[in-house]
Amino acid sequence: MTRTRKQKKIILTKSKFRSPTSLSIFPERSPQLQDKEPNVLNSFTTKNISVNNKSGQQWNTVENNKLAYKRSARGSPAGSYPKINYGPVVERLTKQNYKKLNKGSELYYDRGSVVFRGPFTYHKTLRGPALLFTASDIGYKQNDYKFVLPVNKLKTEVLYLDTGKKSLRPIHKKKRKVKRNTTKRNTAKRNTAKRNTTKRNTAKRNTAKRNTTKRNTAKRSKN
Repeated sequence: MTRTRKQKKIILTKSKFRSPTSLSIFPERSPQLQDKEPNVLNSFTTKNISVNNKSGQQWNTVENNKLAYKRSARGSPAGSYPKINYGPVVERLTKQNYKKLNKGSELYYDRGSVVFRGPFTYHKTLRGPALLFTASDIGYKQNDYKFVLPVNKLKTEVLYLDTGKKSLRPIHKKKRKVKRNTTKRNTAKRNTAKRNTTKRNTAKRNTAKRNTTKRNTAKRSKN
């Protein structure tokens, strides 16, 4: 065997057993969603679905039937939330109330991760029955994908329906209480002022009567 053949054989063996430079040899763990055909809605297929709504808000819990976002500051003890952002009023979608859905209704999916996925837009109810949704991915292109969820899966899959009601804070009640307190204070001040003036007037009248009686008695004694 000549020298050139030996060199070629060595080069081939080196290239054959070369260590991998990327992770392409491992199995794909990101979901491959279908563009036209609907995908089954679950925690795996919704991995790359958008987490922000049109206003750029995201949610990770529900408190008092409202979407909320809790996040503790760095270095703070666990369970302490200095600020909580509240969203619209929601109710969990169940087998009993799924017929409330209208075309265009928005829902949020709790897949057990850091934040909710969504919003998902409801389109129609298919045979089964099964619910048809659409949602956009988290990428910059924001492609829309179709998702199907059988109604009997609503026991395990947690979806929250945005009822369209805004969360109102009890600001008006506080204002009314303040107004009532001020009116009570003003009426109390007026009553005390009236009492004081009546007392002063009666005292003046009594002193004037006494002085006049004294003068009259003095005049009579002189006469």
